[in-house]
Amino acid sequence: MNYIYVYIIIILLIGMFIIPVQEVVSKGCDIKQYKNIKYYQDGIKNFIIYYGKIDNKKIKDLSKYSLAIIEPRNITKNQVISLKKMGVEVLGYISVVEQNENNIEFSSLKDSWFYKPNGKKIRIDKWQSWYMDIRKKDYQNFLLEQIYLHVIDKKLDGIFFDTVGDIDDSNWIQKDKNEMREAYQTFLFRIKNNYKNLKIIQNWGFETAKKCLDNLDGIMWEGFSFELLKKDQWTKNRFEEIKKTNLDFYVVSPVKEDINKNPIKSNLYIYVRKNDIYDTLK
Repeated sequence: MNYIYVYIIIILLIGMFIIPVQEVVSKGCDIKQYKNIKYYQDGIKNFIIYYGKIDNKKIKDLSKYSLAIIEPRNITKNQVISLKKMGVEVLGYISVVEQNENNIEFSSLKDSWFYKPNGKKIRIDKWQSWYMDIRKKDYQNFLLEQIYLHVIDKKLDGIFFDTVGDIDDSNWIQKDKNEMREAYQTFLFRIKNNYKNLKIIQNWGFETAKKCLDNLDGIMWEGFSFELLKKDQWTKNRFEEIKKTNLDFYVVSPVKEDINKNPIKSNLYIYVRKNDIYDTLK
């Protein structure tokens, strides 16, 4: 009788290991892909931002990272699939509150979508871009269309939202800022409602992010300074606020820092780069 019990226990133990693999295979995944999925459960090891052109050499360079933020218009679906097979999580850059006049889609923007607080459009000369009004539902639909074309259809893992910080950092009237935040919150909800597994990382816009925590997966802080963290109260306060969330925390810092000396959490990831121009790979 004891032998029967031992036999049953062995069968149950074997089943614990076989069933998960069978479930994955039944969904069309091979064992290599299953291991990649397990890899992401262990967290991001390193990341890179690159907005330049992508060829086979760049694919090889990007494969050294576990997360790559790229300009999705510069990559093909097959290239995305290649990177994902090599264990790279791929996110596409999308600008929310600004649109660059050199982008091919710029000519399709409607005049009513631009932010015009005094009846006139506002150009950001440094970046050759223009402020947009996220409160406009049709503009949100335009962004959703871009997300589908360049992120969803190309099988990217998620989105990196830039220029949301304009809402916080601009000198716009408070009423407009509040309405922009509410509109952005609705916009994020629309995305997550349609694509629940899509990862969303937001660059800057820390005040705006407070209202959107349920629909964000990460926050990025470009131009982060560990030196300022030691002596600047504003930096300390924002840093502590982000630490208290459950979001992944990505920082771009011009100086390599011994992270063991700083009060960070386990899901903080650092990318060392001296400027915020990402058209080249280091």
